[in-house]
Order: sequence, then C-alpha cells, then structure tokens
Amino acid sequence: MERLLITGVLGCIGAWIARVALDEGHTVIGVDVSGERHRLQRLGVDGRFALEDVDVRDRSGLEELVRQRRPTAIVHLAALQIPSCRANPFRCAEVNVGGMGNVLELARKFGLPLVYASSAAVYGPGPSGPLAEDEGINPHSLYGVFKRTNEDMARLYAHEYGVTCAGLRPWVVYGPGRDAGMTGDITLALWHAMRGEPYRIRFSGTVDLQYAEDVARAFVTAALNPKPGARVYNLRGEVASVDDAIKTIERLTGTKGLISYEPTPIPIAADLSDARFQEDFGPFPFRSFEEGLRETLRIWRDNPGSDERPKVL
Repeated sequence: MERLLITGVLGCIGAWIARVALDEGHTVIGVDVSGERHRLQRLGVDGRFALEDVDVRDRSGLEELVRQRRPTAIVHLAALQIPSCRANPFRCAEVNVGGMGNVLELARKFGLPLVYASSAAVYGPGPSGPLAEDEGINPHSLYGVFKRTNEDMARLYAHEYGVTCAGLRPWVVYGPGRDAGMTGDITLALWHAMRGEPYRIRFSGTVDLQYAEDVARAFVTAALNPKPGARVYNLRGEVASVDDAIKTIERLTGTKGLISYEPTPIPIAADLSDARFQEDFGPFPFRSFEEGLRETLRIWRDNPGSDERPKVL
C-alpha cells in the first residue's frame, strides 16, 4: 500500500482523491489551510486521515512534513481558481505558481513521483477537436496561464533533475463537494433544482462534464503508476451543451424553468482527446453525465446530516 501526500485535500477533487485512496487501502496525508471540512464530512472521510495545516507557499514546512511522514507519492491540487485569480492575480501567482515550484522541489529533493492538477483552461476557444495535449494551447485567463506555466516547470524539472511528474487537465468537474469556482455552477444548478429553487449558470456553450469521483480515480491511478519524464494528460467525460445539461438536470429533478444561464461561453475548447491517458492507463471509463447526476443526488439524499449548502466562489 502507498502513502499519498495530497495538497488541497479539502477541495472537491482533493476530498474525492482521499476517499478513493482510503477505500483502496492506501494511507493519506492531507495538506490544506482552508479549514473547510464539509466536503470530507459529505464524503464520509473526515477523521480517517492526518490533516496538516501547512501552506504550499511554506517550503520548509512542506519539507519537514515529508521528512516526518515519508509519503511515497505527491498529489498536488492546492490552487486558487479563476474568480480568485481575477480578483487577486499576485496572490494567485504566489499560490498557483510558487506552490507548484515548492512541490517540484519536494519531488526533486526526496525522489518522489508527482501528479498535479493542470486544467483545460490552458486551451483557447478553438479550433475544432478532438484536440491532443499540444494542440490549441492559448489560455484566456491568468489561471490558465499559470497552469500552463506549471506544465512547463514540470517539463524542465523532469529534463534537468529527473523528476517524474504527470499533469492532469480536468474540465467541468461536478458532483458532491463541487461548490467553488465558476464551473461549479453545474453542481450548484442541480442542488438548487433539487430544492425547487432558481439558479443562473454563469456561462453557456459546450463543456466537458466529468464526475468528481472519476477524476479522483484518474489522479490516484496516475500517482500509483508513475511514468518516466513529464507527461500531461487531457481527461474526457461527456461533451455537451449547457442547454442539454440543464435538460438532464430538469428531467432528473422533475423541475422546469428554474435553471437559466448567461449567454457568454467559457473560452476553452471542450472537445479534447484523452487518447494519451487511455494509452498509458486505460481502459479508463468516465460515467455519463446522467449517471453522475444520479449518483450525486443519491449521495445528497442519503446524507442529510452532512447537508451543508454549497456556496458560490
């Protein structure tokens, strides 16, 4: 069994990775400073692993933690999302780029494989796909620029220092615990529709919908099966329009007309190829959007005691 150090473990993907890893019998060492434990509670993993209050900008604190806990791999997720980067770009650079630099140094110093969260935000709005990992790169946000910078940093750390690292590019991740960031609006729309409340999604267009547990399994799979060098992988769930996503939400919740959306699409290509990930780790299935929504509703309804209202960030 492995020992996974997970930064940003209190976020949606981090909490799900902890759950997947623990359910597979691995040890989790969680790192986060947010204090928001409601996602761990929602997924039933609060108290099942050590949670360390260490900032990813604190390199010495991270090094001491690794010396003490001796992880066998690092999964790096700690980052500020698009709205936070837009509001405070300098702080975002410190966390998203500086934090990645610190984690790369950990991987180099201690000889650990690293899996980190990049993002589909490294892409621009065109051209038509499916696009491979090196096609159509043209980020339209500081968040995307910083994620692309992380990929380049990882490539050079692999070349210069032999660090083994893999970056995964999620798109619209949805499911229990997804209550932050612009693309969290799909989950928030489902939440409000389930409660018979209106909600307005802040984007339109075509997106790639990926259930949080599937994304978590992808991270755990990559962490447990490191490939040499620096690799970057697209992930692919179900590509659909926001219109179609709303229709599916309405059908499953028995509602009509509660969910609306802003007319502006997210400037990120949605039709991305995951052939490279499937070649290295497949066959790796992602469930359909309807299946993911059904599972989300089941988890919400089966755990009313951990029912904390999602927030918009």
